[in-house]
Amino acid sequence: MLRRSAIGAISLLTWVTFAVAQTAPVTVTYSYSGYPIYIPKDSANIAAVATIVVPDALKMTNVTAKVLIQYPGVGDLNVFLYSPDGTRVKLLERNCGSLQDVDTTFDDAAATRFADTCPVEAGRGPFRGNEPLANYKSADSSLGTWALAVENNGSDSRVGYLRGLTLQITGTPQLTPTFRTENVLNNSSVRGGVIVPGEYISILGYGMGPGIAVEAPAGTWPTSLGGVQVSINGAAVPLALVSSFRIDAQVPFDLATSGPASIQVTYNSAASAVVSVNTQLTFPGLFTSDPLGLGQAKAVNQDGTLNAVLAPARAGDVIAVYATGLGAVAPASSAGQGGPTNPLSVVTQPVAASIGGVPALVTFAGLAPGYVGVYQVNIQVPAGVPAGTRSIVISNAGSASQGLATVEIR
Repeated sequence: MLRRSAIGAISLLTWVTFAVAQTAPVTVTYSYSGYPIYIPKDSANIAAVATIVVPDALKMTNVTAKVLIQYPGVGDLNVFLYSPDGTRVKLLERNCGSLQDVDTTFDDAAATRFADTCPVEAGRGPFRGNEPLANYKSADSSLGTWALAVENNGSDSRVGYLRGLTLQITGTPQLTPTFRTENVLNNSSVRGGVIVPGEYISILGYGMGPGIAVEAPAGTWPTSLGGVQVSINGAAVPLALVSSFRIDAQVPFDLATSGPASIQVTYNSAASAVVSVNTQLTFPGLFTSDPLGLGQAKAVNQDGTLNAVLAPARAGDVIAVYATGLGAVAPASSAGQGGPTNPLSVVTQPVAASIGGVPALVTFAGLAPGYVGVYQVNIQVPAGVPAGTRSIVISNAGSASQGLATVEIR
């Protein structure tokens, strides 16, 4: 319930650093998964375009393209494939006359060209295109948006649909893991630049892991996942999720807070630069329904219902909210493991709270039993808070949560 599936702050990453990594070639496959795209008549002067975002930065050595087009006269069509840097390969250019449909894989290793064979059988092939896909070897990178453009350039009476595209790309990884201090974030508040003991963090960057995200299995989080390791001050830390652009991890509870910490990401033996991040005792953030840490807090009412507009809390009720970044606990806990049940681990730095600006009594603050890197704070709704959507803030050791989280009060 509390693990984030997206971090909106990914828009911060407008920079790319390319550095060739000496690793073995890899092969990735991505497919267009949208609706069929209409191919209009010639006079419309509009191409049907299917796009695929490839998150892997590879220096390409081989590309194949599986193409599915529903159209009654293939000889009307121009079919061009574009790489992210604009390199264009002509697969077909008004070939095969009255042939119906294209359903094949274009591959430079094929014995014959599609344009010379014009197969009537669906799925036959592979075939070569009019131009070699090997042209992509001179392209900058596989990273980015690929586009297959299909244009009717021969008929004002026939129309059709572009129905499918699958790319298989082989090449050598180009990116070493790259991230910045300001993109080491509190997973709940999405604020960055500092880490604290026991905190659930997200690291945003490039080339940090596999193109398709890998999540840790149930139970204790591993310190190696999907070929990725993250070290803080030289020690590998538990990982919840790894991908090319984002890593979720937990900071060790014994993190020294007397100076900056050193963080390094390693993916398939390619290591990032060591990044220095400030430390402090606490850096609280509340989990919310919004991926940017805004709005409705993840909160449970005293009767066990989720706090919401249709299920508000009342004065005197105790609600449970969920947070990370509250620092050290006692008894001590190990990073990567769920919070204990008996005895409970309680935060060592006192926690205060307010709802709608009114101070509120905190009856418990400690690790949420069974959850990794998540703290539970039980707060009694004070009298005098007006009904409606009200802000909720927690603080400890002089540091407060994001201030943009809310709960519903009746």
